[in-house]
Amino acid sequence: MVLLGTLWLGGCASTVTSEVTAFKQAGWQNDAPRTYAFDTEKAQQDQLDRLTYQQWLAETLAPLGFSQVSRAQARYLVGMSYEAAPGLVRVVDTAYPDPWYGPWGPYWGPYAAYRPWGPWGPGYWPPATVVRDVPVTVATLSVVFKEAAGGRPVYQVTARQQTEGGSLQSAMPYLIRSAFANFPADDGRPRRVTLPLDKADR
Repeated sequence: MVLLGTLWLGGCASTVTSEVTAFKQAGWQNDAPRTYAFDTEKAQQDQLDRLTYQQWLAETLAPLGFSQVSRAQARYLVGMSYEAAPGLVRVVDTAYPDPWYGPWGPYWGPYAAYRPWGPWGPGYWPPATVVRDVPVTVATLSVVFKEAAGGRPVYQVTARQQTEGGSLQSAMPYLIRSAFANFPADDGRPRRVTLPLDKADR
């Protein structure tokens, strides 16, 4: 388990946030022709999950002007690697005893009247700070573009997302879209990309 220092669980309930970092070869330009083939090892060619992720990536690259062709015709070879690992995020919450005493007097929750001492006593307490560790899934996607002639890498982008109770499968559509938002990204400058949550995932 990895203890992560801060909490960012994908924004609010209607958005997903990923941390994205890209690197590119000095002098590389995103010029035509933008043709590519997936660089898949023989042992990976029958992995149905990988084939699905490649299809999602192809659908994301198409609006950017990239065309998937045979390996012999491709200018680039595109490789994908991905993983998911368990982690812990330390969360700091403020807990309000019932009743509690604020700057303008006592406050009670909806069930204060049902406490043994009723809503009026015996006393009030200030808010308390509670620190807890929340289990999360840390999903990571890395995509590398290499020149088909010579194998020189020219562009690499990594997207990472941590979610409470998530999985690699649920994170992957958002990781792919986040990785190619504002493509090509500035070299070596981490940024956060926030996307709306699909209706089916809400």
